[in-house]
Amino acid sequence: MRSVSWNYLGYFVECGAGLLLTAYVVRRIPVHDFGIYLLAQAIAAFLYLLEFGMGSMLVSLYVSTFARKGIAETGRLTSTVFMALLASGSVGALVLSLAAMCMPELLRLPPEDAALAGRVLILMSMAVALALPQTALELLCQAFHRFDRINQVQIVVVMLRVGLSVAVLMAGKGIVAFATVQVAVWAVRLVGLWIAASASISGLSLRLQFDRGLLLEALHMSKWAFGDDISHRIALNTEPVVLAAFASFEQVALFGVGSRLPAHLYHSAARGLSVLIPTLSQHHAEGDKARLRVTFSSAYRICMTGLAPTAIFGAICAPALVRVWAGPAYANAAPVLAYLLMSALSMVMMLPSDMVLYSHAHIKQAAGFSVLQTFGKVAVASALAGKFGAVGVAAGVTLWHWCVSLFFYFPAACRIAETGPIELWRAALSENRTANVIQGAVFLFFVVALAVGMRVLGSTQMFVVFALISLLYAAIWFYYTALPMWRRSRNESPAAS
Repeated sequence: MRSVSWNYLGYFVECGAGLLLTAYVVRRIPVHDFGIYLLAQAIAAFLYLLEFGMGSMLVSLYVSTFARKGIAETGRLTSTVFMALLASGSVGALVLSLAAMCMPELLRLPPEDAALAGRVLILMSMAVALALPQTALELLCQAFHRFDRINQVQIVVVMLRVGLSVAVLMAGKGIVAFATVQVAVWAVRLVGLWIAASASISGLSLRLQFDRGLLLEALHMSKWAFGDDISHRIALNTEPVVLAAFASFEQVALFGVGSRLPAHLYHSAARGLSVLIPTLSQHHAEGDKARLRVTFSSAYRICMTGLAPTAIFGAICAPALVRVWAGPAYANAAPVLAYLLMSALSMVMMLPSDMVLYSHAHIKQAAGFSVLQTFGKVAVASALAGKFGAVGVAAGVTLWHWCVSLFFYFPAACRIAETGPIELWRAALSENRTANVIQGAVFLFFVVALAVGMRVLGSTQMFVVFALISLLYAAIWFYYTALPMWRRSRNESPAAS
């Protein structure tokens, strides 16, 4: 419970500070320049591919290495991965910085934007190069259940990022100075994680050393995860690049603002549901299909009764949310926000299926679905960006995500659990029917209230109503769904609690 508490504290501090900082930044930076910054950020993020999928496998590798060979060998493995990622990130940043000179021709940038975009891209590449080796340190802390240290460092870094960003923007600086802040903050986080890992893990000694054999072992474990990671990284950063190539920087900015809240919804769900991965892996090890189905349906119940209503509330109130949060300059981002909240919901509904595939060693199949989703997303975005802009891309991507989630991930996970999709949905909704009826009635009442409010209330009033309704529904959901599930898990596994 301590780890979970620190995990959520760190996330909510980061989420809240990020949303507030974005609201400040979009009021200080012109829409056009903010689009350039988001484009450079998206292109630089492709350097995360140089992690080679190790982020998905390092925790289990650290745990097994510690169990077999002790803390000294674990320290050598950590140092090896750290050095490898630092080197690959540095080389990648150098190559991308040189490639920045070709960016105007590739994306058909106007000459007046080329120099600015190139400078920001170089800085964002440096930031990613500093972020890559942190994977080795952060996952080491996770392997030893030191989530408290990770999140303590993260909270300090978030506060530093907000303070420095506000300072440079208040001084009248532009996106180059804003990007420089990101480089400085990632450097501080790198040092902080190194110190935190060394101080908090008993017997650990971190030194700058490299062992080729240990690196090859880590790369061998991550080969299929790397394929999944490639498609995942491409999918995450497709839309800004496509919109910059076929539309305008203003459309990039609209999509960027509209995607912020959906991204936080998805990441909060992923952080919460990730605690089920060890349980699903245990069911696989024991060959217990009955308990697998129970855990699988419980995960879907969380998604359907807790996260789906939040996404729907946000989609209804999208115009008011955008006006209050980002200002009237981004009013056209409202339909983007509404569509992307539904897209985030499809990704959330896909999470339990994806976790079942991974926990039961169907990594190749999950990677195949991920590749399919990515290529379809790129094709849809490219087809719609020129004519329909950010709104068309958001709508098309949302539809494609739902198709992949419902017709590929979900049936595959049901086959592993030896059940049918309809049976699983029925099991998820039949548990505690009284609670489901109450929550359903409350949800429908809130939907009607929000729809009526959007017609008669102003944006600020609607923003307050949305916040109150979301908090009230969250409290009802916690009482009727989350709390009983937590109590049941404690009764079934008292030692784990």
